[in-house]
Amino acid sequence: MADTSSPPVALQFFEGALWSAARSLLQALLNVVALAVVARELGPQAYGVFGVAMIVISVAEMAVGGSFTESIIQRKDLHDGHIDATFWLTIAASVGAGALIAALADPLARMAGNADAADVLTALACVLPLTVASRVPMALLARDLRFRSISQIGALASILSCATGIALALHGTGVWTLVAMEGVRSAVNAVGAFVAVTWRPARRGRWAHLRELSRFNAGTFGTYAVGYADLLLPRLLVSHLLGTQALGLFMLAVRVSTELSQLLTDPLHGVSMAACARVQQARDELQRIVKGLYATSRLLVFPAYLGMAALAPTLVPWIFGPKWQPAVIAIQILMLGGVPRAHTAYNAAILFGVGRPHWTALLFGAGSLLHVALFPALAPWGLTGAAVAMLVRQYGTWPLSALLVSRATGLTVRRQFEGSMPVLAAAATMALVTAAVCHLLNAAAWHAAIVAIAAAGVGVVAYALVLRLVAPATLQTVFGLVRAFVRRDRTRLAELLSQPHGK
Repeated sequence: MADTSSPPVALQFFEGALWSAARSLLQALLNVVALAVVARELGPQAYGVFGVAMIVISVAEMAVGGSFTESIIQRKDLHDGHIDATFWLTIAASVGAGALIAALADPLARMAGNADAADVLTALACVLPLTVASRVPMALLARDLRFRSISQIGALASILSCATGIALALHGTGVWTLVAMEGVRSAVNAVGAFVAVTWRPARRGRWAHLRELSRFNAGTFGTYAVGYADLLLPRLLVSHLLGTQALGLFMLAVRVSTELSQLLTDPLHGVSMAACARVQQARDELQRIVKGLYATSRLLVFPAYLGMAALAPTLVPWIFGPKWQPAVIAIQILMLGGVPRAHTAYNAAILFGVGRPHWTALLFGAGSLLHVALFPALAPWGLTGAAVAMLVRQYGTWPLSALLVSRATGLTVRRQFEGSMPVLAAAATMALVTAAVCHLLNAAAWHAAIVAIAAAGVGVVAYALVLRLVAPATLQTVFGLVRAFVRRDRTRLAELLSQPHGK
């Protein structure tokens, strides 16, 4: 009979990841449908204008929202005063930041790369407080490992946002379609988060509570600032060096990578910080969670990213339309970054979880320096050069990332990468087979949808066969985890999660 006692953190981590995966699958499917419709109707120029506005809004959201709520997840002794003080601080800061951005929309839009984005920037500034309002209750849900609730809220937000985008795009609302989607997503997240938690804002917060959180928040703010610089510098540099049209194409290429990441790495990323924070004093349990995180990620990320690189020439013109054809090579280049992403996607969350946010700042700072050096140097090669710059940055910071995780968790670099080569070999074989099938079927003038489905199917079979030859124990563990989860057999789940991965 299945054990119904309170599960260990590793088990809660796995179950939370599965709930997040279910949400991410739904969101990815909805986002692809909405993106296909909206991208066809709007074109690269409109996406570029929206992207310019989002550079400014993303910086503001980081400064007044996300950087102050990580302490709610990480802090061991949390009181209502800490929560209330954090909430009112972020709300007041977001209202002030939104008003300032609206007043300075014209110069800020020019600084970001396109003066035409001023009106869009003003509208998004009005949405900023609503976006920030969901941060505290969402952090409370993550702290309590209530990832099922987070998944349900995210799924509803995606459904309503995508439905709004499709309806407006078909009615010719242009770039305002993207603004409306952002507003709907923020509103649903805020309402859903407050419905899901019992906490309600009150006046229990004091300056003393903020002072108690200030040390961690100061480190978090610095880390977020450097991290957002690392994230947004490519868009800013493309906007200034290559223009708004190129920014739109670049954003689509990045968006394809982001959607894959949302589907494959976000479910594990979303629960990894909370899980690591829970066991940060239990070194063996912490290492088991981190090692299992990497092993699970490789199984999904390696084949998905390399497979998308093979499928991109067929999928992109069919899904988004011929006007997005110039983005294909950039997408293929970015997909090669899936190899380091299988590990690096979680390292910031791991370092935050064990109370090392300043180490994450070091990692992001190195990435920002590489962006500043590489993008201008590769700008003569246009969109391809921008994609290569991002790829070099990913591989360039990978060794530093592994070393920082090793110091924070005690998990050596060698143990972090154990089992990587068999999975990479299987994924590379799958990509070559997929590309060959695409070439043959496209030459025979088959419909793009049939080509993609057939090539992907053959590729998955090739991946499973090679993996069975080179790492049979890995497949057995995966199937065992799925069967145990479906049967709700927590005893068996705990046993499988305690076994070494990648052997």
